[in-house]
Amino acid sequence: MRRPPPEPPPRAGFRISPLSRDELYAFVDAYTKDYGITESSPREERFFRSSIPPWFAASAHRATIGVELPIDHSITDEEELIREKRRVSEEALALHSHRSWILATGGGVDVPKSAGVGILLSSLNSSEIIEKASINCGARPCSYRTESRALLLALEKLMISRIQHRHKTLLVVTDSQSLLAALSKGPLSQTDWTEDQIWQRLLTLTCAGWSVHLQFCYGHCGVHASEPADQYATQTMAAGQYTEHGIATSWHTDLLTCFTTQLTNKWRSTICQDTHRYLLCGTRPSDLSGKDLITQEVLHRQELVHLARARCGESELWGRLYWAEKIARTNAVSATSHRNSLHICALTTIQLHRGRTLFLCRQGMKTSLQ
Repeated sequence: MRRPPPEPPPRAGFRISPLSRDELYAFVDAYTKDYGITESSPREERFFRSSIPPWFAASAHRATIGVELPIDHSITDEEELIREKRRVSEEALALHSHRSWILATGGGVDVPKSAGVGILLSSLNSSEIIEKASINCGARPCSYRTESRALLLALEKLMISRIQHRHKTLLVVTDSQSLLAALSKGPLSQTDWTEDQIWQRLLTLTCAGWSVHLQFCYGHCGVHASEPADQYATQTMAAGQYTEHGIATSWHTDLLTCFTTQLTNKWRSTICQDTHRYLLCGTRPSDLSGKDLITQEVLHRQELVHLARARCGESELWGRLYWAEKIARTNAVSATSHRNSLHICALTTIQLHRGRTLFLCRQGMKTSLQ
């Protein structure tokens, strides 16, 4: 006997029973204690509004950002692609070789260790380090967090102290394209506390007459200005010695990632493994947006029911697809029948993933899945 379809969504105005503060803290502590994050760990300040007044951003044009570095995407050889990335990176940096100060930043993550570092170089092609700074980014960071903390630390510790120097041109080199893309929105359009603080330091420099250029370059391809920062980050994590005392504040997004990871692992440990869906897909999660992946149309109720049953392994089509795929692989009589069977499997998989009609019927052809 088949199981009934899932229950409809709760009525309008439905509210989940509220949790007490003690229950909430117990839930949080249970999922973060493995990463050294406790109730007393410092948290990042919540971002409500920009700390930069509009009139303070008048000198923002003196801070330029190079985000895009186009490369030849027709290159398939791995070594040749590395050489191409190095070439375009060094060409972009060479345009700013006249600048007096070269600041390279880098971040490293090797859970549970992490580091955000910044080094001040004498020139683009020199490995001589004038000064360096590093900070522990905690046990549960992401690469973006270490890169952004590295840039904030480098500007604050290595450059603000030199703000009165007579040479006022700075080149910042980083291999985090996503960070520069976020900063390129401008000082008044930031939605995160760390990026807001980075723009504060940049505007402090530009208001004092500095000209700053932040340039993206591809990482791990031998660029002279970027490699020393990555090497220093690796050494810092291995030795566990940082120039800054304490641990950087935890990001709220890091905590959410921690919860998601823990809950996903818990779900994977309880997933039913004796279904055809598990044999075909394993623990790979499905798209839960409730929209058609191709047309982006919202799926109607019946389609959502079919999709929900397919996700939990209840759909009879998973059994048919499993045996069709197994027969196509092992008992193909000829190359033609093999291709036809795989074609049917592919069409069925697409229909299952999109949540559309589960029974295939092509004009002029009756399939074995009907």
